[in-house]
Amino acid sequence: FPLISQFRNDTKSAVLQYSVIEVKYWIETTVASLGQLVRGKVSRNDVSGVVGIVDAVGGVIDQSVEYGVKTVIINMLYMSVLLSANLGVMNLLPLPALDGGRLVFLLVEAIRGKKVDPEKEGMVHFAGIMILFALMILIMFNDIRKLFI
Repeated sequence: FPLISQFRNDTKSAVLQYSVIEVKYWIETTVASLGQLVRGKVSRNDVSGVVGIVDAVGGVIDQSVEYGVKTVIINMLYMSVLLSANLGVMNLLPLPALDGGRLVFLLVEAIRGKKVDPEKEGMVHFAGIMILFALMILIMFNDIRKLFI
């Protein structure tokens, strides 16, 4: 961590502790948001994909630029923590074609004591990725629609 090396040892510890707390906060927030999505407390306008993320990053840059380059960099680092935590949680969802789906298959194999037929597992993951692609297209369409509203 070259950025942290410029701090004194006690400050390095504080920076690392704060970093862990910040990542933990965003992971908990992402999980809570997923819970709200499942319970129907979040509308489709509150969900964003790649286009919405780029729009949000652009908005953060536009709002930060008047305070200087340092503020822009700090806000972009903050956004990267949010996006990384969000992506990590989403990737661990137990859906086919995601790492969480693969973990489910490993759990099933551990319980059964034998491997799942690779062809059947492949078909499940293929169906899962097709569903994820359809969801991505719907979310991207929604993001583009929100840009023009």
